[in-house]
Amino acid sequence: MPLARSTAGVWTRTPSTRSMPSRAGRGNPLLGVRHPMTKIARAAGSLAALSIALAGCASYSGIHGEERPIAPEALAFQSKAGDGVFLDGDWPRADWWSMFGDAKLDALVTRALADNPGLHAAEARVRAARALGDAARSALYPTLDLNAAAARERLSEHDLIYGPYAGSSINQGRATLDFAYEFDFWGKHRDELAAALGTARAAEADSAAARLVLAAALVESYFQLQADIATAEVARQTLAEREGLRELNSERARRGLEATLATRQSDGQVASARVSLSAAEAAVELDRHQLAALAGLGPHAPLDVQPALHTYEEALALPANLPADLLARRPDVAAARARVEAAAARIGAAKADFYPNINLTAFLGFDALTLHGLDLFSAGSRTGGVGPAIHLPVFEAGRLQASLRGRYGEYDAALAQYNQALLEALRQVADQITSLRAVRGQLAEQANALAAAEDAHRLTVDRYRAGLTSYLDVLVNEERLLNERLSRVRLQGRSLALVVETIRALGGGYQADTTTAQGN
Repeated sequence: MPLARSTAGVWTRTPSTRSMPSRAGRGNPLLGVRHPMTKIARAAGSLAALSIALAGCASYSGIHGEERPIAPEALAFQSKAGDGVFLDGDWPRADWWSMFGDAKLDALVTRALADNPGLHAAEARVRAARALGDAARSALYPTLDLNAAAARERLSEHDLIYGPYAGSSINQGRATLDFAYEFDFWGKHRDELAAALGTARAAEADSAAARLVLAAALVESYFQLQADIATAEVARQTLAEREGLRELNSERARRGLEATLATRQSDGQVASARVSLSAAEAAVELDRHQLAALAGLGPHAPLDVQPALHTYEEALALPANLPADLLARRPDVAAARARVEAAAARIGAAKADFYPNINLTAFLGFDALTLHGLDLFSAGSRTGGVGPAIHLPVFEAGRLQASLRGRYGEYDAALAQYNQALLEALRQVADQITSLRAVRGQLAEQANALAAAEDAHRLTVDRYRAGLTSYLDVLVNEERLLNERLSRVRLQGRSLALVVETIRALGGGYQADTTTAQGN
């Protein structure tokens, strides 16, 4: 690169690498500091005209998506509310577990939502996605950087350097403010920002879904523990009754009123009751381990649990326009919709690559190259420049079209997942409604069956004591009573679990914006 002496007597490199030395900035089209701004405007206008003339060289004609979104209002769904099990009303609230009126349950859920590592990971993913959105937003603004460098260089004796400077050592330095701005005429950066924000919304919905899954799992585990405690209590009651009958049979056998067979049958019934009690107590211990893990505690941490199992008798509220409103109430559906929107925005960014990319760059500062010393910040070392630049794809060997087809493929996949999430959400709501209505009807009938079994067992034992019936009749009615007691506990536990699952299917109090997924 040739050398030129500036007005301050400082040797500087000229932009031309193989031309005769010239005064810094004199007639140099790259520096531009001595040219009027009208020439810059003419250059930008020429670039814009060239962009329009060549815009048809790369085309995305014929590239489109194939998947279409499902309209929620077109899906057949009948809630059949108003039968005493479901009522038209509001959606579940965010602290839905408090409706069970169990302060001990409330404390466990609050602790779990505060200390669960899985939720912490989901929240960290939300923060990361938001940061990516902030990074994408920065592309909408110009950049201004300060760059400075200094070096000492020996010039080659065999390079095309004019004058007596070949073989000499020189000092060079540069300190400039560099400005750059990319005009977003085609909306590429805006689409990239929309995609990043959509990804962040999906992460937020995923985090809400994780909270709902954890809360529902803990509440169900709590009710399962209560059900197993009740089962263990039934086993203890059965063991006590069978031990009483064994004493009765032993006494009757001693008096010659009963055969030895009845005594041995009583021994077998007592042993069987002890096995059932042992299994029930083990199930209670396992439930405690699971509940402690969900609450973020060790398996042997003390848990304060209300042992009584109560059926939730209140009617659940179902919204009138459930299919359409479910879009904003289910976090998994909201996450799927946000991913569709992000994928659609990426299509827009990929389409923008087919159009010209126009940039404006400028720099202002000092630049010097000298044989002795380095007078970098003198008036003669001033340098600066400004000018536009354009990039227009003319022939890319199908790269841009392939990239756009890939974006449409991602959009179709995201839209298909959204459609599936919507269908699955409605199926889950319908399933829980049907199951809960059936279980509540079964509970009403089972209460009558249990009362009848209790009376039959009591009367049979009384008749057996009076010698009016055989021990076989006692065994038959005892087995029937045991089954009805266990059925009662199972139905109560199932009813509570279905209430939780219905609330979860309705979104568990989550609420997002009501923007619908749009095709592109």
